[in-house]
Amino acid sequence: MRFGIPLLADRVAPRCTFADSVLLVTTRRRRIEERVTVPLDGTTWADLAAVLAEHDVETLVCGGISPSTRESIRAREVAVIDNVAGTSEEVVEALRRGRVEPGFGLARDIGEDGGAGGEEPEAGAAAGSAPGPRDCLECEDRVCLEGVPCPHLVLPAVGEPQAQTQEILEAAWDVALESERALCRLAELVYFALEMGYKRLGVAFCEDLREPASILTRVLRRFFEVVPVGCRLGGDSMGPCNPSGVAVYLNSRETDLNVLVGFCVGADCVFNGESRAPVTTIFVKDKSLANNPIGAVYSHYYLTEI
Repeated sequence: MRFGIPLLADRVAPRCTFADSVLLVTTRRRRIEERVTVPLDGTTWADLAAVLAEHDVETLVCGGISPSTRESIRAREVAVIDNVAGTSEEVVEALRRGRVEPGFGLARDIGEDGGAGGEEPEAGAAAGSAPGPRDCLECEDRVCLEGVPCPHLVLPAVGEPQAQTQEILEAAWDVALESERALCRLAELVYFALEMGYKRLGVAFCEDLREPASILTRVLRRFFEVVPVGCRLGGDSMGPCNPSGVAVYLNSRETDLNVLVGFCVGADCVFNGESRAPVTTIFVKDKSLANNPIGAVYSHYYLTEI
């Protein structure tokens, strides 16, 4: 049996056509007879199908695959095992054992036999006792909501909060716990910054969200001095964004608080790490969901796509 596994670096590609290579694995009687990696030069189903046909692949083992691509591949008499995740070594070992199936590596840990792995007991759990929840999402009693220290997780010691941290949290709680009215995120930003006594705010915006950044700036200027800065500051007109340059510029302007508008995932990490002032995000960019990324977790279509 010959399998084709689209890879991105050394992992199964999250989307089969967006891969940089295809790992070809030939198995016989639970032995790996041959494995070779060939480059995948294009990003269409036809590019992938050409590689599969050239190397006589019988089964495609992949991550995400669109319905149209799946049907096109199957029409060429190639079976498809999709929604597979893991490193190339994990998947090859699972192929040798005949244990690869749709969903492999996604909803469970990959153990020694390619199936569900054993769970390590929680730190602090007594031998022979029922294990506690592994994390906060699994916890059912949630005594922390009543101010009781967590009895399930071993927590590191936390020192006394710094004065600025305590001041920020107190202002945040004043706004969040206000009982008189429900505030939108923009109103919360204004109330928080006023309570903190901030005078100068930076607005670091992605050029794709220039219009909402402009409206936001006009609102904030009713209360504060505002320094708006586009993400491509200091770069050429067609170049990538420059989060470091934006952070350095706002540092030089000595802003009290920086507000992010639509920075890409990763660029926001760089900006947050280099900003001297505290950073809050007011709007995020989502090119597929009208800048409403939380919609993905409530959409069967997007969860399946992801």
